[in-house]
Amino acid sequence: MKKYLIIPIILLSLGVHSAFADILPPGKKAVQVCAYFTNAGELLNDIAVIGYETAPGGDRVGLSQFMGFECFGPGYKFNHYSVFGMPASNVKVIDSPTYVPQADPKAYRTNIALEMGTMYVPTTSTLESVKNAYRIVRLDSANEELIVEPVKTEKSYAGESTPVIVEGKITVLADGDATEPSDPKQSDKVFTDVDANSPYKEALTYLKEQGIVSGYADGSFKPGNTINRAEFTKIIAGAVSTETELNDCMANYASQSGFMATVFTDVAFAMVGGNEPDWFFNYVCVAKQKGFVGGYKDGSFKPSQNINFVEAAKIITAALGYKTSTTTPWYRTYVDQLDAKNAIPTSIKSFNQNITRGEMAEMMYRLKAGVTNMTSAHYSDLK
Repeated sequence: MKKYLIIPIILLSLGVHSAFADILPPGKKAVQVCAYFTNAGELLNDIAVIGYETAPGGDRVGLSQFMGFECFGPGYKFNHYSVFGMPASNVKVIDSPTYVPQADPKAYRTNIALEMGTMYVPTTSTLESVKNAYRIVRLDSANEELIVEPVKTEKSYAGESTPVIVEGKITVLADGDATEPSDPKQSDKVFTDVDANSPYKEALTYLKEQGIVSGYADGSFKPGNTINRAEFTKIIAGAVSTETELNDCMANYASQSGFMATVFTDVAFAMVGGNEPDWFFNYVCVAKQKGFVGGYKDGSFKPSQNINFVEAAKIITAALGYKTSTTTPWYRTYVDQLDAKNAIPTSIKSFNQNITRGEMAEMMYRLKAGVTNMTSAHYSDLK
């Protein structure tokens, strides 16, 4: 049997402005992040890997075939890219121009999202390219998944003949920035500003390993900074949603007439006149779709406004599916849920206190990891 890995030919099939990819944040340059499998050649007799890309609106972009070990990534910023696996004996079906992996019961979606795309780094950076390496583990027939795991990241710099190898993978964030530690010698730290003495080390270690948080481009997390509503919603929505849900929500709005749809009055998918969607658009989109954010009476979301404790309590408990009821005041039911699970950091002193990134991480860690034996503030302690 012929061995091959299948990925898409990049064809732009929409009449939208391709110049979006050229619009860079001030002081930043674009670096491409691609993904490849380290052991593809060993498995291609048994497992075929399918890269499948759709443009906004659901149009299929195309497929191409070649031998393994090539690095691949989405060809257009707003395309929806999925990676599937199937028994190699079934691979002949993809020769059909109408083949759709999602409709094929033998095409198994990968268990994790492969990191690829465009990230932005300071213009002073000598970083030229990033390759995320993954290992194919097996086809899990029982759960219908292609099991893969991250292996390493290769970062190539101008003037360097060999790439810098780090464990794990570079994560491309919604706003284009990515986690790139500024000092490789600090790799023993969770983040450059979170060491063994930080009260948030345990929480951030867990959340980083789970792919829930990833920090800033300089490798820091800034746990003492306040967090706004867009940033908070991105982290929570990303923790409870699949890549498909996030991309499909955006694609739905992108395909609407004029590409000018809004989720809230101040959260818009605006692709006319060279404007890009808000970086947090797909996360707020899914959060509204799933019902754990509702916005304000005037139809706005106020993404740049700092989030306070009771607002955060409502979003996080709703996102995790905790049972709540109508109470007076309105936020008591949400705070009670956190109180019952010992999930309120003791640094929280009042209901309307703006929370920090570290406090957000602590709450999320305790709830997601089921940690209930840590000291917690209680409803009765708050003002």
